[in-house]
Amino acid sequence: LCVDLVGEGGGAVNAKDVVCKVSKKGLKVGVKGRQEMVVDGDLWGEVVQDDAVWSLEEKRYVQVVMDKRKNSWWKSALVGGEEIDTTKVDSTCKLEDYDQGTQAAINKVMFDEHQKRKGLPTSDQLSQQDILRKAWDAEGSPFKGQPFDPSAVNFGGGNGLSDMPGFPG
Repeated sequence: LCVDLVGEGGGAVNAKDVVCKVSKKGLKVGVKGRQEMVVDGDLWGEVVQDDAVWSLEEKRYVQVVMDKRKNSWWKSALVGGEEIDTTKVDSTCKLEDYDQGTQAAINKVMFDEHQKRKGLPTSDQLSQQDILRKAWDAEGSPFKGQPFDPSAVNFGGGNGLSDMPGFPG
């Protein structure tokens, strides 16, 4: 957000005279000794106030940089400000623009959708099969030493694991 502190006919401003207060949902920008703040309002959403920084450029403009608490499009920086139509904003991002956790979640969803289209088990179903396969040959298992056959196990009165999606039967 860039704020013009000088306006028409005003003089240069020194950084020590700048007032910039960022709260979780609000912003105040002005010059010490002046009656009114140039900006005094509520932000469209929440920001991480401890990470906000400002700089004075050309002894006139205050550049305020704030990180949004949620990564979303705001209709305006300030409530009551000029709004944009957020449905017309190109909000496409490259996969590598996201953090690792988000990338992993996106990859999982894409894999699962691909598997479903092919009639194959999803990642969760594959994980369940892997757990069952390990338990199949575990010490004390009645199935130890037998070929893995999930349809031989009956969970909850059905006809075996083949009643569960992702298990062959």
